[in-house]
Amino acid sequence: MQLSLPFKINQPKPTQPKPFTHKYHVIYCDPPWDYNERTFLNKQVNDTGAASDHYPTMTPQELIDFGQKVKSICTKSSICYMWTTGPQLDISLDVLKAWGFTYKTIAFVWDKQRTNPGYYTMSQTELCIVGTKKSIPKPRGIRNARQFHSIPRSKKHSEKPTIFRDIIHQMHPEQNKIELFARNDDQHWDVWGYDAPTPVALPF
Repeated sequence: MQLSLPFKINQPKPTQPKPFTHKYHVIYCDPPWDYNERTFLNKQVNDTGAASDHYPTMTPQELIDFGQKVKSICTKSSICYMWTTGPQLDISLDVLKAWGFTYKTIAFVWDKQRTNPGYYTMSQTELCIVGTKKSIPKPRGIRNARQFHSIPRSKKHSEKPTIFRDIIHQMHPEQNKIELFARNDDQHWDVWGYDAPTPVALPF
């Protein structure tokens, strides 16, 4: 069965999706940003290269349009954690709003312990912004999660440390949670995406 993804790909990986049985209070995602001219790379520093070299990417407008689909799987009160970078921050706020969420703050700062060249300063961090729809789903879990984490990055392009997903689970232990554009399964999360091993068959 092919995943219904909002971008063109050669051939999706064969999967056996899980049934879609409920809407979600918590959305976690690392969108496949198409940086185009915003990507500043230096192959001589052994960077992992452009995102489009590793997986299908989405333009800002495609991600904004994807918001109608995200809205269809969210509960009335829900929260979204979305990864972005400095050059993409303005677009990320537009995408978050198009998905039905009001920006609140930066949930996490990931220091990758390695720099990339940029136009202004050397880039070393990625940001996870958070937005809510109506209110934070209750009951809440831990409320003392650290914002800043210094963790070496993976060899896989743009792969985020699993500790962030684990922390979000601790913050929302009783809520229905899904990771969009996921790469790995997790016992506490439903997952969906091109690389997701056991994706949920979302209604789009």
